Amino acid sequence: MRKLLIGLLWDIGLPAVVYYGAHAAGYDVQTSLIAAGVAALLRVAFVAAVHRRLDAIAAVVGGTFALLLTISLLTNDPRILLAKESVLSGAAGLLLVGSCVLGRPLVFTLARKVTKAPDWDDRWRTDPSFRKHFTLMTALFGTVLLIDAIVRLVLVYSLPLDTMANLSPVLHVGALGLLAACAFWLRGRRRNLPESTHAR
Repeated sequence: MRKLLIGLLWDIGLPAVVYYGAHAAGYDVQTSLIAAGVAALLRVAFVAAVHRRLDAIAAVVGGTFALLLTISLLTNDPRILLAKESVLSGAAGLLLVGSCVLGRPLVFTLARKVTKAPDWDDRWRTDPSFRKHFTLMTALFGTVLLIDAIVRLVLVYSLPLDTMANLSPVLHVGALGLLAACAFWLRGRRRNLPESTHAR
């Protein structure tokens, strides 16, 4: 969780610093947003180089930015670049919620790959509380991201461009804080369950 939060803070902080720096240097909002997006892509490339692989999430982020940048330049509408966050949050939220409907929560799948615990498949089949924990976590994360996407999209086309560009990092931090709060609440909730529900 600590590594995840640090990575997310980098993902949020670096583009924000580049955006404010470019804006302070006298560039317009669209140019500043493009610079921030390029900075985010460079971070993706750096992480991929360190780990010697480009994961699917990084590819989606890069592809989405490239597509929306093209549309933004063709239409001369910088709001489309601000809508990128809504597209990514909404897609992630739908993926998380959809995985619950399909019966294999995405958080469980990702956590199993990270922990490499050999007994998790057996626990998934035999422990209802184990399944409920990961299903609830995945559903909560997905719901938070969907709400973030909807609120952000409404604000993008309701507020002045400068105001929304300045507000976007705040919304990022708020969504991140809410996700972290959900994660810690669920971890505490599971620890408080009777021992018999943890291992079968």
